[in-house]
Amino acid sequence: MKPCLRIAVILCSATLSLSAAAEENPAPPPVLRLAPSAPQSGPVPGGLAPAYHRAKRERSDWRFDFHGMLMMPLRASIGKREFVEAAQQETTLHSPPVVPDFRGNFNYTGTVPQPYVGLQFTYGNPIVTGTVSVVSRMPRAAASFFDPPQNPGIEDAYLNFQLADVLKNARFDVDIGAFSQRYGTMGEWDEGRYATPLIARTNGIGEAISAGFAFGKWSLLVSQEIQGQADKPWNGITPDYSNDFADSRTGAGWVFGEHAGVGYDGMGVLGLHYMVAFTQDDRASQNKQPDGRLSILGADLRLTLSRFGHFYLGAASHVADYARSIGRIIEVLNVEGGPGLMQEYLGPKSAATGSLFTVGAQYDLSVSRLLYGERFEGLGPDVVVSLFGMQTSVKSDDKSVDPRDGHSLYDGVTKRKLGAEASYGVLPWLGFSARFDQVWPDVDYTDTAFAQISPRVLLRSGWNARDQVALQYSHFIYGSQTTVRGGYPLADDPTLIPDKHMLALTASLWW
Repeated sequence: MKPCLRIAVILCSATLSLSAAAEENPAPPPVLRLAPSAPQSGPVPGGLAPAYHRAKRERSDWRFDFHGMLMMPLRASIGKREFVEAAQQETTLHSPPVVPDFRGNFNYTGTVPQPYVGLQFTYGNPIVTGTVSVVSRMPRAAASFFDPPQNPGIEDAYLNFQLADVLKNARFDVDIGAFSQRYGTMGEWDEGRYATPLIARTNGIGEAISAGFAFGKWSLLVSQEIQGQADKPWNGITPDYSNDFADSRTGAGWVFGEHAGVGYDGMGVLGLHYMVAFTQDDRASQNKQPDGRLSILGADLRLTLSRFGHFYLGAASHVADYARSIGRIIEVLNVEGGPGLMQEYLGPKSAATGSLFTVGAQYDLSVSRLLYGERFEGLGPDVVVSLFGMQTSVKSDDKSVDPRDGHSLYDGVTKRKLGAEASYGVLPWLGFSARFDQVWPDVDYTDTAFAQISPRVLLRSGWNARDQVALQYSHFIYGSQTTVRGGYPLADDPTLIPDKHMLALTASLWW
């Protein structure tokens, strides 16, 4: 491969016509990926608050900016003790909630709010900007113990170059440094209702070059990236909570990506994505396992239809070949590298060899914008409706079956989830929301399925406020074999009884 000679997928945020660049308030440019500067979190609960995005700034001298997002939930699931001893209450309160909707596998819907703080410090001019981000997923004031993996500190550190004067009707966007990239995000400005990139997420240090070329109302988008890791878990390391259970059997990983897309008049983007993650590290398991490879081919369509809402449709094929040695350089459907694929999708006997095929869609519609078009600026009552779904089909070298009934545990399993949400902004300071999710970890074995219903009350300081307080109740409906996780690291625990009720109070703000 000679990736440096190829320019392929993804134009980040590029205004692809000179006329648009000259407008005082240009329309949002077509995009094929979610920018590294966007929060690494799902949307604000309820769907009424404006999505996080940064306004375009005029050309000026060097300046310092500070951006960020916080989302802090108090969560408790409510259950009952099976045996009540003296001086014990029958009702139990669990935090984090003892429910099957957790981050880290296909079951995750994003309904259970997750703690997140992301602070971004930037300094630069309209041509070059340096960005450093600090991320925490567990504030110290609320933690019962110090959990280093939840407080990684500096998450991203990179330079971004915006080059608009190199060629006529062209724009180039260059990132160099340590940053994450997300492909297949179903939301207009965020990761979507499931808070899950459908195609892939990369975590590495390297470069990403995107280019956009305008041809009247049409635009051609091309991009490529090369990223690697700065280290590997050394042989002999003791996996524990302090190092996020580092796995010495993974080697230093690398990702090459090439992407291409076609955009039309700021309304739609059709993108194609090809990525390869691999290792060639003889230190992985002391050179006793094959070099790993994960090939990804994806396609997605994004339509921004003004008064008719936003629509996303995507599909991705992930083919793993002895991917056991690939670490967190790449994430697929909420899991990190080959070990995550083995645990959640391909099975422990697969050596991370197999394939996934995933399709997903999301549609968001503002009723007031549908009725009034561009005259509606968010300064009045509105109903926002969202429909979304995802399905993953698994083929695996692990042919294990459940000894109870003989159904396949990994090979041939199809996972599916569907959801809907409706939110009503009644007053500048008051809104209501309700969400429904149905999840099938295996569509042919419905005993493991579960559903959840989540009404919310939303409080904010104004119609287009960036702050919000959400009071949420969730009711869970379980199959006879629905399991939850316990222990550390988390693992399925059939002895734990899932709680049917959850309460959450979430404060959020972006700036």
